[in-house]
Amino acid sequence: MVDKFLKTTLILAIYLSSASTDISAKTTYAFIKSKNFKQIDMVIKGFTESYPNAKISILDMNGKKVENKVSGFIQKEKPSIIICMGSLAARTAIKIEKKIPIIFSMVINYKKVSAYQQDNVTGISMEIPPANLFTQFKMLMPEVRTIGVPFHPAVSSEIVNDAYDILKEMGLQLIRIRVSNPINFASKLSKNAENCSGLWMLADTKLYNRKTKAIKELVKFSKIKKVPLLAFSEAFVKSGAFFSISINYKSLGSQITMISKRLIQNRVLPANIPIAPPIGTFTVINRDYMQLLIGDDFDESIYDEVDKVYPEEN
Repeated sequence: MVDKFLKTTLILAIYLSSASTDISAKTTYAFIKSKNFKQIDMVIKGFTESYPNAKISILDMNGKKVENKVSGFIQKEKPSIIICMGSLAARTAIKIEKKIPIIFSMVINYKKVSAYQQDNVTGISMEIPPANLFTQFKMLMPEVRTIGVPFHPAVSSEIVNDAYDILKEMGLQLIRIRVSNPINFASKLSKNAENCSGLWMLADTKLYNRKTKAIKELVKFSKIKKVPLLAFSEAFVKSGAFFSISINYKSLGSQITMISKRLIQNRVLPANIPIAPPIGTFTVINRDYMQLLIGDDFDESIYDEVDKVYPEEN
């Protein structure tokens, strides 16, 4: 997995260094942040490190629907490209601007919103392709055959339905667990995931947030049943999940640089650049969970297959 990350980084470096940096000084890249998150700042850092000569301007919406502020920002900066971080920023900019190219990122399940198909819009999805996720998951847990995935139908139906067919081709069965009300999470999980050999935690904001107990209930169920839990972020490995494949946010910034240069240097229209999955990821495994699943008598070379092991040895 480490070699894979280095390979991705090398590809990005070769592409970015081979592209001409002789772009007009008038070119401005306007970043619009939905909110001030550390991950968003890492994306911007990745962009600026990949593209040190770029002129950038940043607007933070602070989580508020401020269309006038966004409109004024665009009019003042007159950017060549607008880069939107998060769904609030993306939807606002797409509503306002119909001509300037827009690149969106940090948007969960973009497919459920038709506005992302607008002609001046392209972007990077937040969903790692299921084939990539479960190929790596099965390398660690080859006995996994049936995978339970709790999801809120209003948030994640498209992701789950797409994954169902892909996993079927891989010889895996996806057990879809619809949870319309997070209060019923534990009972729905117990009823539908009793015989699952794996669990998948989506970035489903209706289920997993500070107002619900779904995260704790999912981790508790997986440990009691000794069923490995695949999470979408390293943070949840630290909270008790078995394994995660997470987006590398600095690599995401470099990927945005690649798209920007295609738009500006090569004059490719946004509509001709398909929305792509993130190309930079890293894997984390929970050492304590591995011992819970298998006991102390296992080949620790399995840790060589991942980028990080949590908790780290002293």
